[in-house]
Amino acid sequence: MGGAARTGGKRWCTLVACASVLVAAVVVASAGDGTDRAGGRTGADRGGHRTAGRGGTVWTPDPHGGDTSSGQGLLRLRSAPNVYYLPRYSAFQQAPSAPEFHVVLAASAAPSGGSGELAATSKGAVGGVEADFDLTAFQGRAEITSVHKGYGCARSGYRVHCALGSLKFGEGADFTPFSVRPKPGTAAGPAGTIRMTVRSADAPTVRHTTRVISGSPRLTARPDLDRLAEVPPGGRMRLTPAFGNKGDIAVEGGISVVVSALGAGLLPRYANCRYDKASGATRAQCDFPGALPAGAAYETDGALTAVAGRSAKTGTVTYTVWRTADVGYLAVLPASAPHGSGAPLRLRPVDGSAFPDAGAETGERAVGGGLSFETTGKDDVEAVGFVVKGRVGQVVEATVPYPRGDGWTDSFGRGTVWVTLPAGVSLIEVPPQDHDSDVPYCHRGPRPDGPVACPGPAAAGTVLRVRLDRRVDGARGSVSVRSDPSADPDQRNNTAPVTVQYLP
Repeated sequence: MGGAARTGGKRWCTLVACASVLVAAVVVASAGDGTDRAGGRTGADRGGHRTAGRGGTVWTPDPHGGDTSSGQGLLRLRSAPNVYYLPRYSAFQQAPSAPEFHVVLAASAAPSGGSGELAATSKGAVGGVEADFDLTAFQGRAEITSVHKGYGCARSGYRVHCALGSLKFGEGADFTPFSVRPKPGTAAGPAGTIRMTVRSADAPTVRHTTRVISGSPRLTARPDLDRLAEVPPGGRMRLTPAFGNKGDIAVEGGISVVVSALGAGLLPRYANCRYDKASGATRAQCDFPGALPAGAAYETDGALTAVAGRSAKTGTVTYTVWRTADVGYLAVLPASAPHGSGAPLRLRPVDGSAFPDAGAETGERAVGGGLSFETTGKDDVEAVGFVVKGRVGQVVEATVPYPRGDGWTDSFGRGTVWVTLPAGVSLIEVPPQDHDSDVPYCHRGPRPDGPVACPGPAAAGTVLRVRLDRRVDGARGSVSVRSDPSADPDQRNNTAPVTVQYLP
C-alpha cells in the first residue's frame, strides 16, 4: 500500500431476533478457491447470544462429499476467519493471547421453486450437524490449549470435531471451537491453512479454508474527534481518515475504511468507495488494495464530504478501519452497491506514531474517529388539523393528531395540544376510571370558556370525546400547540383548523 491506492455451552439465536445487533464481525472472502464467503463475529460477550443475522453469505455445497442431502435444509456459514494471524512468541510478550477462531452457522429451509430465497422462519431443522477442523497448520507453531465441550467439541491431535446436533430453521450455532497459544521460535510469514468441514444429515456440506499467518498486524487510526458548531442545515463537512499498522507484520489484502453518517448524507464522490444509496447515502466503504506494511501510516489525500440534513439539529460522521478481508458482515457493503462517480480516493504517508491501536481487537479492526456536529437549524413545530364526524345529537370520538416537528414537549417528553371546539360542539369529559388508562382523553382547560387540553404524546394517541349539539354550517375551531419562539421562529403554523362533517 504505497502512496496511492489502486482501484480495483451452545449458543443459539434466532436470525430475526439478533439481526439488530451491530457489532464487530469477520467476513470470509476467499477469492478463486471455491470456499465460502461469510460474515464474522459479533462483539457480544462470550456468555450471551450472538447474531447469526444477515450478510452476503455464499455457502458452497460439496458435490463430491459422502453425505446425501434431502434438499430440505441449508447451512450457511455466517462467520469464520478468512485470514488468521497467529501472534509470535517473544521474550517480552512470552505467549501473547491469540485471537478467537469464531464460527457462526445459520440453518434455514431450502429455497423452493428455484427462487434462491432462503425461508429462515420455516418449520423444521437441519439434523446431525457436525463441524471438523483440520489444524495441522498450528503444528510446531501453537498448541491447542482447550476445546469448547459445551459445543460438543473434542480434540484428537491437531484435529477438532464438534457435534452440534440439530439446528432449527431460523437459528444458528455460534461458537469458538478451540483456543490456541503460540510456541516460541516461529518465523513470521505464511503458516498454512485451517480447513473446516460442516456436514449434516439433510443439508449440503459446507467447506471453508482459512489462511494462517504468523505475526500480528496492529491496526491504528487517528481519532479525529472534532466537534463542529453552527453548521447550517445542508452545510458540508469534511472528514479525512488516517490509519496505520504498529504490528510486526504487514496487513495483506488491503484496508477498508467504513464510514457512517447520522443526521447527514455522504456525497458519492470517489470511484473506490461504494455507498449504500446513490444519493442521500449514510454509509460508505472505501477500499485500498495492497499491503499495509508494519510501521506504515497513511491518510486519505482527499476528504469524505458529508452534508448536514435539512432538519438535523445534531449528528455524527464516523469511520472504522478494517482489514478488507475481515470487514464485518454487518458493516460490509455488497459489491453491487453504487460506486462514486469521481476519481479514486488515494493515500499519502503520514506520521502515525501517535495513532492509538485497536486494543483488545488487535489485528482485526481499529476503531477510528470522526466528528460530531450541531446545526443552526431551528425547531419548526406544526399543528395538524382534523375533522370531527357525526350526526347531530350524537356523541363521537376523534383522535387528536400530534404536531409535526420537535420542541412542543418538556424535558420529560410531555406536552399538551389545545383544541378550541367549533360552534355547536361540546366536550364530554371522560374520567380516568371510565376508560383504558393507556388512552389519554382531552379535558377542560384552566378557563371554562377556553380551549380544551389534550395531553400527550401517548402510544395509543389522545382522544377527544364530544357531543354534536346542533348543526352550525361552516363551524370552525382550531388545534394549536405552544413552542418556544426562540427555538421555533415560525409560529404561524402552530395552529391548524378543526372542522365538522355532519353525517346524514
